[in-house]
Amino acid sequence: MDPQTGGRKRIVTRSRKDDTLGRTKTAHGGDPLERFALDGGESELTSETVWPALERAGFSQSAAVRERVSELVEEGRGLLEPRALGHVLAAEALSEEEREMLPAPVREAEYLCFCVATAGRAIDRRSKALCDEGELIDSMILDAVAMTALSAIGDRLARGIFDWASSRGLSASRAFSPGAGASGWPLEMQRFLFAHLPDRPLGVELTPHCLMRPSKSVSFVIGIGGRITQAKHPFSCEGCPRVECAYRHIPDQEMVRSAGGEGSG
Repeated sequence: MDPQTGGRKRIVTRSRKDDTLGRTKTAHGGDPLERFALDGGESELTSETVWPALERAGFSQSAAVRERVSELVEEGRGLLEPRALGHVLAAEALSEEEREMLPAPVREAEYLCFCVATAGRAIDRRSKALCDEGELIDSMILDAVAMTALSAIGDRLARGIFDWASSRGLSASRAFSPGAGASGWPLEMQRFLFAHLPDRPLGVELTPHCLMRPSKSVSFVIGIGGRITQAKHPFSCEGCPRVECAYRHIPDQEMVRSAGGEGSG
């Protein structure tokens, strides 16, 4: 715990001049211009922060369910290992063929930040064990705990990248994740993204089918530059056809609903 930040771990950035970077070369072979590394945040997790994910999955807030959620949030905090990593690379270091692999909105970027975040292996294993034992509700609740922590640390990383770009007079795109419905970026681009990160970043591995292990992990790229349109939110599912997804997230709409305004149902 960091007493200077009220319990929240700080974003650590290191420039190429920092001699520790020589030990964190990307699998692609080059040193990042800037490195973001985050961990922690599980202490801030509460039942209230987990409930939005549970409600999207169809849970109702009965007294019995709320009690079980409180118990599993407490267990989940002890299992979580939220971490995130981002490497900024100069776009000119990519070949023309590689640039064509990028999502179209970031092909004109001057810099690219390749990122991965994870909730860790322990909570993944516990959730799977509960599922195998037939405790499906408990497994789903722990999944929601892991997804909430993952979303929080992924957002912190992306906001740090936004700040890094802004401090240099540049704009930053939203996050693009391979296989995400709103991004239109094929799942097999996971291999391309992971090639620009260290080997097994944060212990996250790709399966032969380009899925991540631990499963509660996310990878994405953000484009940075003068010709990039500044995104309002780093993560948004706006435009994704999977409207029934339990993890659908459109910040502007959610702000309207929480205020009880138009469209709040």
